[in-house]
Amino acid sequence: MANEFGTVDKLEAAMTFHRERHTVLSGNVANVDTPGYRPFDLNPTTQADGQQLTTAEPGQIGQGPDQQAYTKDFSDEGQLQTPDGNHVQLERELAKIDANRARYSTSAELVSRRLALLRYAAGDGT
Repeated sequence: MANEFGTVDKLEAAMTFHRERHTVLSGNVANVDTPGYRPFDLNPTTQADGQQLTTAEPGQIGQGPDQQAYTKDFSDEGQLQTPDGNHVQLERELAKIDANRARYSTSAELVSRRLALLRYAAGDGT
């Protein structure tokens, strides 16, 4: 049974990541005309990346071993710069937003189906 809830937790983390990434990508689109603006993207980091918060004392609040953090970075590869120094390519950012939306919708649908399955199993079969 713990595996069933673990799946829901992982899907919840995926939905949170895609929601946060949408915010970053929307900011890129909003700054399409800002001189010198460099677009950012969100990337997940894991415990193995060594970028997790650490605690010095047992009572401090830190991230648990299963929680993910995100890094906000700028990738320069293949991006054209406009004369005013802006690196945002509107078509590319909109494509990222659409792909991110599809991933979020898929995760939401999977959570919904998993919870419906759990509700069915916990109920009397109706």
